Amino acid sequence: MTLDRESLRDTLEGFDETQKKIVGGLIAIMIENPDQIREREWIAEQFTQVTLLAVNFEDDLGLEQGMWKVQEYVRENVNPLLNACYLLFQVVGEDLAPRVDEGFSREDAVAHALGYFSR
Repeated sequence: MTLDRESLRDTLEGFDETQKKIVGGLIAIMIENPDQIREREWIAEQFTQVTLLAVNFEDDLGLEQGMWKVQEYVRENVNPLLNACYLLFQVVGEDLAPRVDEGFSREDAVAHALGYFSR
């Protein structure tokens, strides 16, 4: 199956800067921990932690209201951002598969993934 890389690029291009930070951070974590990405609880925890780092809601709102805002942001963004992450992970795997014998590092894989954020 050939994945539609142009649609992936279009999707990533349509994200705002915060969403791009989250996808970039999460794809790096996914590449570092490929055996865990199918564990729903683990991926949800990683998504939430990356979101907390990408957007500091607490500064403007206070802790309680900030946490409510994070939960709301996660609910509104989890599906499109995780879908993009999983597709990007799959595309990178497909792209780099021919290089398995010659080898590549996780850093190479992350750099390759981040290349999809620009044309």
